[in-house]
Amino acid sequence: MSTNGYPPAPNTPGAAPATNGGNGLAIGSLVLGIVAVVFGFLFSIVGLIAGIVGLVLGFIARRRGLSRGMVLAGIVLSVIGIVIAIIFMIFGAILATQMIQNQ
Repeated sequence: MSTNGYPPAPNTPGAAPATNGGNGLAIGSLVLGIVAVVFGFLFSIVGLIAGIVGLVLGFIARRRGLSRGMVLAGIVLSVIGIVIAIIFMIFGAILATQMIQNQ
């Protein structure tokens, strides 16, 4: 960014300082938590992976102190998605085992 030899303009008096807007991790955790819950029922492996990644992003965002509500919702939804995915994987394995034994 070039200022063409001039000093940068000062902040306008009374204006709020520029914020970083670093809620991307919190939003990512929340979105992946929602994806984990939805896909936990349909495609368990996708739900499991999305839940794990959402959980990791949630913990990173929490450590950085970003948007507590969104981070907490992302962590909770990610854990629920992981649990649902594991339950449906176990259910699918039991069902597949019974189908193989009945042949």
